[in-house]
Amino acid sequence: MNKLLPKAEWLASLPQVVAVGSMLVTDEDGLVLLVKANYAPYGWQFPGGMLDLGEYPQVGAERELAEETGLNCPAAGLLAVMWHIPKESTGPRSVVQFLFDGGQVPAGTSVHLQESELSEARWVRSAEAMTLLDDKRGAWLEAALRAQQGEPVHVLAR
Repeated sequence: MNKLLPKAEWLASLPQVVAVGSMLVTDEDGLVLLVKANYAPYGWQFPGGMLDLGEYPQVGAERELAEETGLNCPAAGLLAVMWHIPKESTGPRSVVQFLFDGGQVPAGTSVHLQESELSEARWVRSAEAMTLLDDKRGAWLEAALRAQQGEPVHVLAR
């Protein structure tokens, strides 16, 4: 006999997901902004972070960019999504990361780091970014750059 669970039990049984909003910001010379986290082993990444409860992904990405770098850029469009299955570091939670187009800023734009989270920022060519990013973030960048050229937005599973 199959019984329906009470709503609270059913909701508690659903998979949990951590959501992250990040921004791909470039300058007029085509340089990509990368930041280095001082709290994580993977180092170089795009500005961004976990969404607050009830926050839309693009709003969270804009907020995180401003908090981490002092830049106020609107999230123009979704470029790529990365999905991570649960692993030891995330417990039973999957992680979904949204990468938005933060647009283009003038060459030489300065960044004001949130020192509690970041140790460094660099404006780099995409080829150099590929050497600084880990493999999954490198694939995310490649997918985002293709989306900027009009290809469909891709979901990368890692």
